[in-house]
Amino acid sequence: MPSGEPRELRTLVPFEVAAIVALAIAPLPEVVPIALPLVVLATASRWARRRSWDELLHGGGTGAVGVAAGLGALAIAVVAGTPFDELMSGRSVEWSAFPIVRGNVSQAVLVAIIVIAMAIATELALRGWIVERVLELSPGPPILPVLVGACAEALVTRGDLAARIGAGLFGAGLGWMYVSSGRSVIAPIGARTAFALGAVALEALRVVG
Repeated sequence: MPSGEPRELRTLVPFEVAAIVALAIAPLPEVVPIALPLVVLATASRWARRRSWDELLHGGGTGAVGVAAGLGALAIAVVAGTPFDELMSGRSVEWSAFPIVRGNVSQAVLVAIIVIAMAIATELALRGWIVERVLELSPGPPILPVLVGACAEALVTRGDLAARIGAGLFGAGLGWMYVSSGRSVIAPIGARTAFALGAVALEALRVVG
């Protein structure tokens, strides 16, 4: 942490929390990914504390680990998570987030680009801002920052309770990945990108729908 930072600007915390809650309950249009306003807030917060994103972009070798973890999480979600959710809810799980990609290569490429951008924005906001912020303000074991990041992930996820629980569990894993890689967003970005792109590929191939 920069030695010249004025006591982490603790006065910003109530406003940061209020902004996250407001985004979670705001009736944003479906076409507006919540990652966009989140990363704008995250950037403003880090700028106010004289921080840059470059501090979190290190440890490139962890990206491959993140990709493997993301693909593993996708496999678990498809093979085990979906049947369990259907059993508990009594209804079929709707995977289709981008039905436009089915059988359409050009649309699949466009969606893939958007998914990559949103994965990066989401991880910068949730791990690079929220988890990092709690790490700055609460020295000690990283379990609290990881849990706060997981709760934020569940809070801002669109969908039913099952979707939010799944998002929270995924967020907890990404949080541990973040702290264990030396507070770098490379591994979490790799994991989220691999998960999201894998889901798009499965939908394009009509494996899920």
